[in-house]
Parts: sequence; C-alpha cells; structure tokens
Amino acid sequence: MLPRMQTDPSSDPSLPPATAPLPARQQIDLASYPRAAILRAFVDRQLPQFSITCEVDVTGIHRACEAAGLGFFLPMSHAVSRAVNAVPQLRHRVIDGLLYEYERTDPGFTVAREGDLFSFCDGVHDEDFAHYCADNGARMAAVVDQPDLTVRAKHHMFFISCLPWLSFTGFTHPYDPIYAYVPIVTLGKFTRRSTREGEAVVMPVGMQVHHGTVDGVHVARFYRELERLAADAAAWIRPPA
Repeated sequence: MLPRMQTDPSSDPSLPPATAPLPARQQIDLASYPRAAILRAFVDRQLPQFSITCEVDVTGIHRACEAAGLGFFLPMSHAVSRAVNAVPQLRHRVIDGLLYEYERTDPGFTVAREGDLFSFCDGVHDEDFAHYCADNGARMAAVVDQPDLTVRAKHHMFFISCLPWLSFTGFTHPYDPIYAYVPIVTLGKFTRRSTREGEAVVMPVGMQVHHGTVDGVHVARFYRELERLAADAAAWIRPPA
C-alpha cells in the first residue's frame, strides 16, 4: 500500500451529492502493476508532477464548428475529453494508498464570469457529441449565476482550463495534494497560419500530470489521439438538432 495522501469522496458524508453517478473504478494490484517501482519513486516527492505544452493543429475542429454554427470551446473540450479517456494511465488515481483505474474520467471546467472572475464547473464525459455539448453547456451556464470555488476530492475527474488570450509555450498549475493525480489540460489562443495546403489553425495545448502514474509516452498518446480527432472532426461535429 502507498502512503494515504487522499480521501475517497464517496466516504465523506459532508460533501453534497453528485449530480451524476460517479464512474466505476477497479483497484489495480500493485504486486502485479508493472510501474509499481516508478509509482513509489514519485509518490512522496514534493512536486511529483511534470508539465508539457505542444502545438496542436485544430483546423478540422475549427472548420467543422464554423460549418455547424457552433462555438469552439465545447467541441474542442469534447475532443480533449475523448483523448484523455482513450489513455488508461490518465484514468489512474491513488486514493487512500490504493491505485485505481476509473472506467471513465469526467471533465471539470473553468468558466469565465463578469468582472474577470471565474467559477469551477463539474462536467460529465459522454462519447455522444450532442449529449456532451447539451449537458455540459447547461452545467457551465449554471455556475455563471451560482459560482462554485469549493476544493474537494474529485478523483474521477480531469480539469480543462482555457486562456484564449495567450499563445503560450509552457504552463504550470498550482499544486494541491488533493488533486495530485488529476490531469490538467490547458488550452491557449488559436493562431491562423499559412501552409502549402492552405490556412491552418493551431493552438497550444498544455498537460500537467503526476509522474507516478503517467509517463511521457502516455502523454504522447494523448496528443496523438487529440490530433486524430481534430483531423476527423467533420465526421463527429454536427449542428444541433
């Protein structure tokens, strides 16, 4: 068993009930876990995360959104959520010293509010694009009027932050042990660029992860899947019914 750094939210009766059923999880036996030694090497480090930022070609998503008359953020976040869920290591969490894999991990958003303020928003992953946008769009609208800045265990989630004003080359988030194993994805300002094939739209996408459960190769798989979804966006982005 690993050090008991975090508490399972389902065991805390003081927390409000979840608005959607929490995804199921399966405990991973550390005795047979290939990365057990690596996990133990990083679990007690003061700053066990690493961050990376890559430029991603999102031309397909941008064009499909324009064709469908949709805003950019929700479709982009759907691609991010699918790419995160496609990599098992990004669904691994250490809770009360035990390692688990969640069957899915849900996005948590940072939502802008008037006066340069913001709110947190707990979303839900859904492979169905229309359901995802309708559900999470409503959730984001709700926290504009009733903001939520509470800090509580959210092991089944990953976080998406957006800085549409900046095209950055690196980004690091504040560290909180309660969110130690929760991946954080940061989206930046998209830029139009001329290429031989025509105009491309690119944007920085940052990711911060716990090195005990995630290696560089796993992050690379996330970016590869995100690029694939972006290139194929016309096949899954559809106008609202």
